[in-house]
Order: sequence, then C-alpha cells, then structure tokens
Amino acid sequence: NYLPYSVGLMRSHATKYYTGTTPLKFSNFIYKRIDTNAALKEIVQCNIVGFSAYVWNIRLTLKIAKELKKSNPECLIVFGGPQVPDKAEEFLRVNNFIDIAVHGEGEQVFTEILNKFSTRDFTNISSTSYIKEDGSFVTNPRYVRVKLLDEIPSPYLMGVFNDIMQNSTDEKWISMWETNRGCPFSCTFCDWGSAVASKVNQFGLERLYEEIKWFSDNKIEFVNCCDANFGILQRDLDIAQHVVDIKKKTGYPNAMSVQNTKNATERAYVVQKVLADSGLNTGVTISLQSMDAQTLSNIKRANISTKSFQELQRRFTKDKIATYTVLFGLTFSPAQ
Repeated sequence: NYLPYSVGLMRSHATKYYTGTTPLKFSNFIYKRIDTNAALKEIVQCNIVGFSAYVWNIRLTLKIAKELKKSNPECLIVFGGPQVPDKAEEFLRVNNFIDIAVHGEGEQVFTEILNKFSTRDFTNISSTSYIKEDGSFVTNPRYVRVKLLDEIPSPYLMGVFNDIMQNSTDEKWISMWETNRGCPFSCTFCDWGSAVASKVNQFGLERLYEEIKWFSDNKIEFVNCCDANFGILQRDLDIAQHVVDIKKKTGYPNAMSVQNTKNATERAYVVQKVLADSGLNTGVTISLQSMDAQTLSNIKRANISTKSFQELQRRFTKDKIATYTVLFGLTFSPAQ
C-alpha cells in the first residue's frame, strides 16, 4: 500500500502552522480501500474530515462523505484533490454534503480552515469554493503557488506515518516522493497538480537526502517519484545517484519509478541508465502523445522528436534496458 503522502502533507503543515486555541487531535489515516461502514467508524466523531479525491476513489469517497454528513451533520466536510473541478458550482450543488471545495495546493488552505474553525467563518480563504446558506455560490481567488517548498514540512521526517507503520507491521510500503513541483508544458489533457505551464519549484537537496535515508531506514520497497519531468534539472542526476548509493549500502529502496523529462535527451538517458544499472528501474517509458498532427496541435503538445526517440531507443537497446510506450484507444457509444 501507498503511504498517504498528500494528506500527510496536510497534517505536517497543520502541525507546524496551526494557530487555533483548541489542540489538534488527528484520527487515523484511511489509506486503503475499505467499505463505507468501516470508514464511518473511523471518522464519524470528527469535527472536520478532509477527503483527497481522484479518479480511482471519487465514487467511494463521495459515498462515505454523504453517509458521514447524515451521521454527523455538524462535521465540516472538505474536498480537495484533482477530482475537484476548477468550476465547482455544479459539483457542490450535486454533492450538497460537501461544505468546502479546495483548489490546487492544499497545505496552506487546509491549515487556514483549521485556524478559522472555531469561528466557522471561512468566507475569505483563498482557493476555496462553497455554497452559502442563502444558496449562492462563492469561489475565492487562488493562492499563489508555494515557491519555497521547504516551508511545507516533510510528513516522512516529521513522523506523520509512524503510527500506521507501527500498527501495520505486515505491510510492505510504497512512498510517493516529490523533488519538485510544476511543469513547464501546457498539454491540455493534463492537470499536474494544477501547476502546468508553470515554473518548476524545488525542494531542498538536504531535505531530499534526509527523505532518501528515511526510505532506506524504514525499508520502503518502492518509491514513486511524482515529479512531472524527472531529469529536467541538472541536479536530478545527483539525486538519482544518491538513491543508487543508498540502495547499494542498505538494500532499500528496492525500486524507484520516475516520469522522464520530455526534451533533455542526454540527461534522460544518463538518469535512466544510472537507475537501471542499479536495479532500481527495470523499464523506461518513451512517450509519444499521438501520431496525428491535428491532435498534437489541439492538445498543445509536440512529441519527442523522431531523432531523439530513435537515439534513446538505440542506446537503451544497446545497454539491454527495456523500453516501452503506452498505447490506448477510446470507443464512444452512441448517445442515448
């Protein structure tokens, strides 16, 4: 199972920056799929419950939230994550058990909601949408993205996951890991944390190296690096090499997955070769978005150049490193 990184960030940020007078007491994380009744048992007594919603959990999450509001009408239900639409009015009216929708990065927003909970006045919290008691819809301006990412405490280094790891000794854990946030590309099909076509902000190397040590010390089996374009920065090779060095010493992590940068051909090759030679990575994705010129124009994206594709393919094949490209098609049913 994955350690619940996104909500772990909320908790670590709130722990550091909470200014309310009532002490915070956090419930257990719900980090894996359980049925509605089991979930309700964990959270029904809470004053505030935050849900991180994505395509793979949205239906179950909405069901749990709806039943929670029935069982505890006074509970403040907050929804964030990529499944919350930027234009959230219809979403909130259809799912009227949701009190506040959060857009984009959630750390600052969730902490501010906690800080203002005693007053129940959430009217001017940036990056939120909600339905007022009079039935009118409100959406507030967005926060400026966090530039100094180290201001967000690491949930790993703060011990946020210690309890669930100690209580689930039979689990083998997967960790999500960010070395940066943002993506300079503007592909219309993508919503990389709502930070597409934006500057790439970086976590500090000292923090990252401490997190790598944490992964090793806690025998994390698999690290899923969720940077949009690993290898886009010169330092990414140093980061990859550091993970390799730690694995050689300790045996952990067993594997690490990264999403290649799209354009830096030489660096992408070297990074992937370093990971593959150490056994951290067993396959390399080489992306082609579409073979149709009109589609590429519509999605504001160009493929990796044919020359770069062939060069990477040739070099990886020579090194006996497997490569793959994901293909999929869609079939649309006639309108009913």
